Amino acid sequence: MMEQRPDTRGFVIAEVDTELYIGQIGLDAIDWKNRCGRIGIVIGKLERCGQGLGTEAMRLLCEYAFKELNLNRLELEVYDFNERAYRSYLKCGFVEEGRLRQKLYRNGRYADVIQMGLLRSEWTE
Repeated sequence: MMEQRPDTRGFVIAEVDTELYIGQIGLDAIDWKNRCGRIGIVIGKLERCGQGLGTEAMRLLCEYAFKELNLNRLELEVYDFNERAYRSYLKCGFVEEGRLRQKLYRNGRYADVIQMGLLRSEWTE
């Protein structure tokens, strides 16, 4: 676990055997009163994408957030062109809650920002 502020929890995703860096995952903007947190994840090694590591890390973080931190809600944002990440979040139980249409301009086109959330009651089902 990396150094923490009171409203964040961050972790490195690494090889089990070698401890080589693969990416990072964490919670920020944790609202302790309302028991919610925002998730961010990056797989920094492109050759490791598509191997289920992000999905596994996301599932572990959700378990930590709900069981250890006693949060009630997790949320994240994903760009509409990041289909792999979107499918991964759906596998983990996240649901689409809204879209910020054409919020991002990238590579000559506008993209939607998809807002997703997961409640403790949905996670435990």
